[in-house]
Amino acid sequence: MALVLVFLSGFSALIYQVLWMKQIGLLFGNTSHATGATLSSFFAGLAVGSWLLGHRVSKANNPMRTYALLEFGIAITALLYFGILTLFHAIYPAIHQSTEPGVIRLLIKFALSVLLVFPPAFCMGGTIPVIGQYVVRESRYFGRLSALMYGINTLGAALGVGLAGFFLPIWLGYNLTCALAIFISLIIGVVALGISRRARSHAFVLSKDPDLEREAEASPQTVHKLSRQQRRRLEREQSGTEPVFVATPDQPAPAARRGRNAIIVLSFLSGFSVLALEVIWTRLFSQVLENSVYTFAAILMVVLLSLALGAIASSLISRLKTPPAILLSLLMLAGALGVSYTPHLFMQFTDGMQLITSKGNWSQYMGLILGVVALSIGPAAVVLGTLFPYLMKVEESHIKSPGLSLGQLASLNTAGAILGSLVCGFLLLDWLGVWMSMHFVAWLYVVAAIAIPTSMDKAGLGTKALCFAALIGVLLANPHDLPVTSTDPDAEEERVLAVWEGSDCTVSVTESQSQGVAIKVNSDYSLGSAGAYMGEKFQAHLPLFIKPDAEDIFFLGVGTGITAGSALEPRFPRVRKVVACELSADVITAARKYMTNYMGYDLTGGLFEDSRATVHIEDGRHYLMATDESFDIINSDLFVPFRSGAGSLYTVEHYASCKARLKPGGLFVQWLPLHQLTEFEFSVIAKSLLEVFDQVSMWRHNFTPGGELVALIGHTQPHALPTSEIDSTADKQLAVEAKTHHDLQRLNLPLDPQTITLFYAGNLGQARCRFKEIPLNTDNRPIIEYLAPRNYRNSGSDDLPWFVGEDFYRFVDEVLQQTLPSEDPLLANRKAANQRLPLAGHAFHRAHLSSLRKDEEATKNAWDQFVSEWTNR
Repeated sequence: MALVLVFLSGFSALIYQVLWMKQIGLLFGNTSHATGATLSSFFAGLAVGSWLLGHRVSKANNPMRTYALLEFGIAITALLYFGILTLFHAIYPAIHQSTEPGVIRLLIKFALSVLLVFPPAFCMGGTIPVIGQYVVRESRYFGRLSALMYGINTLGAALGVGLAGFFLPIWLGYNLTCALAIFISLIIGVVALGISRRARSHAFVLSKDPDLEREAEASPQTVHKLSRQQRRRLEREQSGTEPVFVATPDQPAPAARRGRNAIIVLSFLSGFSVLALEVIWTRLFSQVLENSVYTFAAILMVVLLSLALGAIASSLISRLKTPPAILLSLLMLAGALGVSYTPHLFMQFTDGMQLITSKGNWSQYMGLILGVVALSIGPAAVVLGTLFPYLMKVEESHIKSPGLSLGQLASLNTAGAILGSLVCGFLLLDWLGVWMSMHFVAWLYVVAAIAIPTSMDKAGLGTKALCFAALIGVLLANPHDLPVTSTDPDAEEERVLAVWEGSDCTVSVTESQSQGVAIKVNSDYSLGSAGAYMGEKFQAHLPLFIKPDAEDIFFLGVGTGITAGSALEPRFPRVRKVVACELSADVITAARKYMTNYMGYDLTGGLFEDSRATVHIEDGRHYLMATDESFDIINSDLFVPFRSGAGSLYTVEHYASCKARLKPGGLFVQWLPLHQLTEFEFSVIAKSLLEVFDQVSMWRHNFTPGGELVALIGHTQPHALPTSEIDSTADKQLAVEAKTHHDLQRLNLPLDPQTITLFYAGNLGQARCRFKEIPLNTDNRPIIEYLAPRNYRNSGSDDLPWFVGEDFYRFVDEVLQQTLPSEDPLLANRKAANQRLPLAGHAFHRAHLSSLRKDEEATKNAWDQFVSEWTNR
């Protein structure tokens, strides 16, 4: 029953951790520094709890009662977490506004995250030492039982990650999922309390170790004098008033000290290396995965399962009669080799760092991911997972109390984990990159494998020979020449110009004949290119044509800088301030270097030089939530909706923050890539936007079938678009004069505040009834983040079910029919001739669709309708 409780405790603990990291990320921002501060505060609670409670339980009469109280403490502090988080949401904007970006603000985030997660983490940290005090009755079983407990606890953690990462948030939402974890903690506490009432006090027996006895006989005998307290204790034991302890002879002091120091060093090293590798492996697989919320959960689950298998294997290895120092050396050498050859396994199983794809459904795709991850990092992770649990076997020679030893070693291991994640995340990846950071960890194991047996006087000839062989193996596995990013195999002669490996992503600049210079994140995610120059400019022009009096503009996302810089053009003289947020500093570095001097031309329009523009390295959602600035336009860039973290940019809470930052009459612009959305996700986003804005208009970006982009624009006030005195009649007629439907791709249509309604695709506020049965996307129930990666893979069709082409045309047709443009209140101030332009745009789209199908007659009919509406004939 105690092991069942250990399993459930690990299960609930990882549910807490996964959800807390998500929720706190929404408060503090999803930058790597904010995430590191939160993770460190959680691990700090674990480390301090292990140390202090391990000491305390060594003197407890009823460890199981203490364990029950700890589980109750986890439940209570987890409940308080909700209240503290609500309070922080209220006060954090004031803190943000009163501090400058940098160390002070990061320290404040760390302090606030300590208040949030340290108390429950403190209680969690004490659970293993406390229940170990109950389970382990004799020192000779300490190693195998402790390893078994860690393995079972980690198995529970892996299951917790699986459910919390794949199912529970979409089934229950974050809050109810946390409530479920609290309920499990309470159940564990109740069961443990019941066990404690039936438990009888028992003594921990220090068993005699034959190996130590032989060492003691071979060494000069030492007279052990008993103190007065020891004599009295012995008298009480002999009188039967206290359980009997059977003690071993003391080890010679120098050997004992060296052995104990080795255990301390290796406990710390194990935590440091495993968490450093987890950071590295996550960054590594971000190069080849879609990077949805599921792919990160899959990586963590494989790591935890591997560590659990390693711990269980350690429980079996601890039964061997081989000297522990020799086995430790072998484990470290095997770990060093496993880590060294992981890059080569990764390149082999990912076909040279190409994006992992599958035509199967979501379950088949996840199975493929789990298989590739397990084959690539599983061998190394299993070997490394045996090291820390096996140290419990070595600890048998030094143990005084199970809880005390478990607490000390666990706290050292967790302290190493804190340092490993921070050093790797903020230093090693920036300095060495992914490959050499992994190689650095391998060398740490080689050095330890050589030094530890020597320090324990156990380095025989065989051990030295194995160390030398491993040294050669690690040298031969040097991954220095492996590529750090990949190119698109379908792109013509694409070549990599520059690469930046950072703590959050790998940014590359590539060049090809079709796209020119492009900026990419993690090999496959394009942020824009010189080839898409006109399209990126239009993302800034469209809202400025709709609201030409805009002065202050915010851009959520910078990418190439083309879109944000386009707002600074002389044609928009009223713009006085442009603020832009970009999550990655390396993206800004790439844009500055390659987009400001492309063939002698600054594609960014002076974004990085103009005094009106400010670019922040910051989470854009977090900035809008915390700032007190107001804007006329908030322009949210295109994001792949199913990428991890992107779903939070489509929630009701985020839209409410944006609305609060808009001036009266302001616009919120949400760009959507329809070629990466199904109709369901589009409807969820539209419904969520309509929940905040009474009036939401829909605008096309282009008329290309299969590549449609749209802007959903939330209006703070439900009034008509401003009037425009521009007379475009002559320009419109000139654009189509002597043209036929064969000239669809060669038209040069005039775009200005009057003709921009050609791109208008309807008023969703007037078609609100279409979304009546559609759920909302909220921070508590993130539908987009969890369902978007599944839906398009579970469509049951070989063709991806994106909301493009005929499907989107049909949707726009229905919206326009519900409210004819001439009756749409949004167009009330427009001239009658230009109120028909949305129908011209709709016909223009129809002409492109028919042309793609090579339907000559349908194309000509749609073209004639377009010309009729366009010229108002």
